[in-house]
Amino acid sequence: MTELVVVGEGQTEEAFIRQLVAPALAERTVFVTPRLLRTSRQGRGGGLTKDRVLHQLPRILKERDDVYVSTFFDLYGLAPDFPGLIEPSVFPDPIQRAVGIEAAFGDAVVELAGCRREQFVPHIQPHEFEALLFADVSAFATARSAWHGCLPQLASVRKQYATPEHINDGGTTHPSARLGRLLSRPNYNKRADGPTVAANIGLPRIREECRHFAQWLSRIEALPPLGRAGS
Repeated sequence: MTELVVVGEGQTEEAFIRQLVAPALAERTVFVTPRLLRTSRQGRGGGLTKDRVLHQLPRILKERDDVYVSTFFDLYGLAPDFPGLIEPSVFPDPIQRAVGIEAAFGDAVVELAGCRREQFVPHIQPHEFEALLFADVSAFATARSAWHGCLPQLASVRKQYATPEHINDGGTTHPSARLGRLLSRPNYNKRADGPTVAANIGLPRIREECRHFAQWLSRIEALPPLGRAGS
């Protein structure tokens, strides 16, 4: 049995991990517990600053040395001081940028935690959770029939990019901004609609369309049970 904690930045991501990812991984005897970063004494989610992630993630890793820890953080909106942040001008391709950030981010967390390198499996999602929903835009209409008329516009957005994970991350053009602008009556609600649309698409289709996300899941599926250090 392999145990894994997936640390997310918001309640939508937590619900996605709990409702779709965890059941699929459980079939492969990888048992997932989703968690959120604490952003205040009362709140969790958001605000991925250097101080926050480098304070909390090492503490989570130290709780048990026989449990893997991964992350599900959006590339879009990472704080300027986020560990290993790479600007688009260096790596224009968002997947390459995410991979580079993950490497430096992982090194920084492992050094502070003093854990084995394999225990931490960092994941940065290009550009954000909502990109995954463009894997099959017809799922929006199955979530809410009123959105059927929006499908041509959503399909047009998807066709402009090589993959859903490449959809632009500008302030008004990142995936969730596009959904907020194109979906109305009812308006797109991240927490209520995001996990539902993802469930309607299904993990197989999301994996097929979203390469970086698929690579993360494949890596997790292959994790062997993590014995106690020194045993």
